[in-house]
Amino acid sequence: MEELSKEELIRLYETMPEDTLKKIGIYDKAKEVYEEKQKLEKLKKERIEKAIALVKEAQELLNIYSLELNVTSRGIRIKDKDGRDTNKIREQRPLRHGSKTHTSEYRIPILQVLTDLGGRGKVNEILERVYKKMKDVLNSVDLEVLPSGFDFRWRNSAQWARNTMVNQGLLEKDSPRGIWEITEKGKIYLKEHSNE
Repeated sequence: MEELSKEELIRLYETMPEDTLKKIGIYDKAKEVYEEKQKLEKLKKERIEKAIALVKEAQELLNIYSLELNVTSRGIRIKDKDGRDTNKIREQRPLRHGSKTHTSEYRIPILQVLTDLGGRGKVNEILERVYKKMKDVLNSVDLEVLPSGFDFRWRNSAQWARNTMVNQGLLEKDSPRGIWEITEKGKIYLKEHSNE
């Protein structure tokens, strides 16, 4: 019997009874090729699902930060809401001291937002609400994309403020990843300083 191709073996395995394939001596080989094909199909499906999940996550982030993704034969370009290439934004010179809003300015808005959310919340929801509270305070430097191209400066400053607040005991140190949570000390601090 001449050597059968993988496609022929798979077709025979799918269409012929097991005992017939055993009689002609190709059952084991056909089964092996078929199972190999099934594993590859499963791996392909898993990779496609993973790729789709990554694309959805990327799209969500692009929407949050008002960025646009352009894929060309020359590579991937990310543009901000004004159409500026974020790769060019990375070439900016270091900031002058005092040109961005100080991280201490985020303290009260973060505590207020956490209180409004019942004491804890997810990072993105917190930051969206903090932005609404601070949009009249933030300046053009705060609204720039960081040199890394991955986030806005004000969001980065708010996250640094959160680290300081954790160290000060105003926010929980052991909250689950992606969750910010106010402490009793943070609630007291907010009551005492909410008029600032």
